Amino acid sequence: MRARPTRGDPRPPRGASPPAERVQKVLAASGVGSRREVERWIREGRLLVNGAVPPLGAKLLARDRITLDGRPVRWRVPAGGDAQVLLYHRSPGDALDLKAATSRAAEHLRLPRSAGRWLAIQPLPPVDGGLEILSDDGSWAHRVSQGAHGLTQDYALRVRGPLNDGLVEEFRTAADCDGEAMNILQADAQYGAGLNHWLYVTVRSTRSPLVRHWWAARGIIVSRLMRVRFGPIRLTRELPRGHSRAMSGAERGALIEEIDAPSRAAQSAPAP
Repeated sequence: MRARPTRGDPRPPRGASPPAERVQKVLAASGVGSRREVERWIREGRLLVNGAVPPLGAKLLARDRITLDGRPVRWRVPAGGDAQVLLYHRSPGDALDLKAATSRAAEHLRLPRSAGRWLAIQPLPPVDGGLEILSDDGSWAHRVSQGAHGLTQDYALRVRGPLNDGLVEEFRTAADCDGEAMNILQADAQYGAGLNHWLYVTVRSTRSPLVRHWWAARGIIVSRLMRVRFGPIRLTRELPRGHSRAMSGAERGALIEEIDAPSRAAQSAPAP
């Protein structure tokens, strides 16, 4: 998918030192596009540095001007550990349209300004809501996105229909349309007085649309689905809907530690 560069001065802040990184890595870290996308744009002659197509291994200087399809691209010097990471409480139905990479989109979502563009880690569909994790560092976002598939997540579902213990038990061992297990680790029902009930679910590698489809096939409508936990990160009452806050250093460390746990365990396992 084509990235949409931001408007405005494409140059990084005055006084920045030249990064010793290739153009692909710098633009990926700035959230402009993935490294493969940047390489493709260069091969197609669409991405120019100072008016010329750069070699694939070219390194950027702090005052270089970059354009994509003739439009200026905003980029920044890689900040390493200074990447911004946000926790955002999204309301259901409020689309997380970050691909436009415009300050207007970020302003609409009440997000702080960033030199790059905000990237969402495993974003929920617009119809759902709850905890979203955003970063303005493409490398950090890519690392977490790749490693987060094995993390557990908690959903809170408001369902409407004839919910009962038998259906809840069937859901715990549910399979998708291809017969693969949906990895439902836990499901607890809180029954209401009428047809509206709450279901609290823990899943691994199971996206919310699949959960909605499973219940709809049994005559039960999921009227609301909220993500309330992503790995070790929980959505608390202190973060109102439509607001964001910076992820703390302790939270970031806990998230990376949980993502890296499987590889550490494999390395420490005795050889057969």
